[in-house]
Amino acid sequence: MTPGYEYQQLAWQVDDVLGDVSAGDWVTAALTRFDSTVGSLVPPIYPAYTRILHPAMRVEHDSGEQAPVRWAEVAAATGAVIHPTVEWCSLLHAGTTRGVGDGAGTVWDEAPEIGDMPEDQFAALAAVLAGHTATPNDCWFGFWEGRGAGQSLRLPRFGPRLSIPGRENHLVHGTVRDAVRALDSWGPNLWWPQDRAWFVATDIDLMSTYIGSSPDCAGALRASPWLEAIDTEATNRVTWDSDDLNPLPPNPYTP
Repeated sequence: MTPGYEYQQLAWQVDDVLGDVSAGDWVTAALTRFDSTVGSLVPPIYPAYTRILHPAMRVEHDSGEQAPVRWAEVAAATGAVIHPTVEWCSLLHAGTTRGVGDGAGTVWDEAPEIGDMPEDQFAALAAVLAGHTATPNDCWFGFWEGRGAGQSLRLPRFGPRLSIPGRENHLVHGTVRDAVRALDSWGPNLWWPQDRAWFVATDIDLMSTYIGSSPDCAGALRASPWLEAIDTEATNRVTWDSDDLNPLPPNPYTP
């Protein structure tokens, strides 16, 4: 658990899913198309953008316990560079091209989660963000409907959804600190406070979470010892081939 942050490990239930998703109309209006940039995941209205790199995991072979591994630790082993558009596969490929290996089995054992984060990362993120909104008790969370919660919670097959390009989301309402609560077994993909002081996006296909906010909030995210946060921009690309400093790996989507 993140020190100084107490949270309840409760999941959202079917009755928590809202039938009125109009609170997200501004999101739908702001995100009209996906063009592979940060600004098509997070409304391009904020003065600062931050990228949270989801941690990899190292498994302690004696105990079986997992320990988080920062991308910077992997970069140190592979000779890669951490920068705003760094991509995991390029981080590893840097070591392969240098003949030192990608760090698998030594530096890290499990790759970062795609489309989700460990609960303590949501807790650490919420702990910072709660201090940078005037409405911390009034927050909205969107969950991509394709995760399977509809089946497991028996949600209506057809119903109100918060719509952004290529993603339909169930919407729930709570406090900022409810970011640790899962729908089914997954964390939120979108969240923002009522005053829209910031916006968080964890896209289902990515190993990073993106936040639009004030510069002060972005600075607090970078200063958090529990998060690996780097500055980015709304115009930066987010796809596997976005890394323009580290070696480009083979296309992972080619059969």
